[in-house]
Amino acid sequence: MRFKCVSKLWHCTIEDLDFITMHLKHFNLSDTNWYVLLTDWYFSRDQMSSLYPQKSLTPISQSEIEVPFISPIGYYGVVGSCNGLICFAEANAKDHTQRIILWNLFTRKHKAILTSLPDYPYVDMYAARMVFGFGYSDMIDDYKVVRITYFPDKYGRCLGEIDPKVDVYSLRTNLWRTVEFKFRCELSHFSRVSFNGNLHWLSMGVDEDHHWYFRSIITFGVASEVFNEMALPKNCFIGLTYNRAYLAEVNNSLVLLINRRDLIGRSHEKCYIWVMTEYGVPDSWTKVHTLDLDEGVSRFHGFTRRGELLMQTYQHELISWDPSVGLTRLLRKLGRFDLVTMVESLVFP
Repeated sequence: MRFKCVSKLWHCTIEDLDFITMHLKHFNLSDTNWYVLLTDWYFSRDQMSSLYPQKSLTPISQSEIEVPFISPIGYYGVVGSCNGLICFAEANAKDHTQRIILWNLFTRKHKAILTSLPDYPYVDMYAARMVFGFGYSDMIDDYKVVRITYFPDKYGRCLGEIDPKVDVYSLRTNLWRTVEFKFRCELSHFSRVSFNGNLHWLSMGVDEDHHWYFRSIITFGVASEVFNEMALPKNCFIGLTYNRAYLAEVNNSLVLLINRRDLIGRSHEKCYIWVMTEYGVPDSWTKVHTLDLDEGVSRFHGFTRRGELLMQTYQHELISWDPSVGLTRLLRKLGRFDLVTMVESLVFP
C-alpha cells in the first residue's frame, strides 16, 4: 500500500476495480498470502489484535494490528471473512441500534453500518437471539450480511409463537431488506460457512421429548436471497452420548465436524470428520477421519488454506491437526477470542 504515495497514476491503478480483482485472483492461488487473525471479544485497552501468517502460526511470527473502530461500550464478534474483508457485529450499542463493521486490515479501511435492532411488541430485546452470516457472490459481485433474529415468546421459546425476522444488507446497494425464512428451526451461531456463493448454518430442532437435536444444514444464496435445506449424513449422531457439531470448508468441499465427549468429563473426546465430496448431494457425505482429542476441545475454528484443522482447548490454547503431522500446540491466548482466516487483498469495504 505504500506505493500509492509514489504517484497519482500508481494510486489510480491500485484502486482500479479490475486491478483489485486481478490482484485477488493472483493472491488466492498462493498459500503465502493467507493469514489468521485472533481478536479478543472485548479487545485490550490498546485495541490491538494478533495477525499470523498461516505458514507459521507461532508467537515469533505474530504481528500486532490496531483495530480502528473499537467503541468502549461494546464487544465484538467475528461474523466471517470473504476476499480479505472481515465482518464484525457489535453488541451493546446505544439507542437501540447496532453496528456492523466491514474491515480490510491490509488497506486499513473500514465501513461501519449503523442499523436499528429488530423490534417486536412486548419482547425484551436483551432476550432476543441473533445469528449472523457474511458472504459473497461472484455472479452479482456483491457482499451481503445476513441477520436472523429469534424473539422468545412468553415461555422463553425461540421456536414458539413468534417467527424469526431476517434482514439482509447489500454492500453494493448499501440497503437493508427483509426476506422470508420458512423453516421451523434455530440456526447455530457457532457454525457458519461461506463458500460456493452460499452461506451455510447448522440448524437445530426440538424432538417430542423437548430435547434439542441437529436437524439439517440451512443454506442462503447470496445472489438469490433464498433459503434452502441440505441433509446431514444419515445416522451420523446415532450412538453418540454428548456431542456438538460444526461446519467448515476445505478444498472447496463442505465439512461436518462432530465432537463427541464422554458425560463423565472432558477426557476421551473424539472428533469425526465428514466431507461432502459432491456439493449439494447428501448421498456423497463420507466419514474420512476420526481424531482422538485428549486435550479436550471447546471449539473448532475451521481449516487453514493448507488443510490444518484449528481447534481451541478448554485452557484457551490454539492447537492444530494435520493429517501428516497429527496434533500440534500452536499458541496460547488468554480470555475468549475469535479466529478468522483471510487472504491479503485490496477489496474496498
